[in-house]
Parts: sequence; structure tokens; C-alpha cells
Amino acid sequence: MWLKKLFKDLDVEVKYFTLFGDNISSIHLATNPMFHARTKHIEIHYHFIREEVLAKEVNIKYINTKDQVAFDMMT
Repeated sequence: MWLKKLFKDLDVEVKYFTLFGDNISSIHLATNPMFHARTKHIEIHYHFIREEVLAKEVNIKYINTKDQVAFDMMT
């Protein structure tokens, strides 16, 4: 969201960002608008990405671990 605001300040139009991930469970959790008993333990501020996906501000796509450019979580 910070990058989107930066691009807006630079007059560059960005409709949505694409996040790539290799965890299918987390992708389903972010894209599924239903709350289940198994997800109620997740703190409310972690649902931010779900809200952004539903608002079509963020697009999440699966990428195989072997095809990822960055392997370090701090990259």
C-alpha cells in the first residue's frame, strides 16, 4: 500500500499489485471471504490482506518454490 501511494504521488497509475506466494493454504485463506472456526484464532490485523484482495487492490498468485527469485524471507 505504501508503494501504491508513492506511485500515486509520482502520477503513475497502478490498479492493483500482484503478490506471489508458494503457500497454497495462505492464498486460499486470503482469497476466501468466509470465516471458519479454524481461522478465528488469527488476529484481526492479519485480515488486512484479505480485505485488500476482496477490494481488488491486491492480486495473489501461486508460484512454485523453485521459480521464486528470492528465497530469503528478509529479501
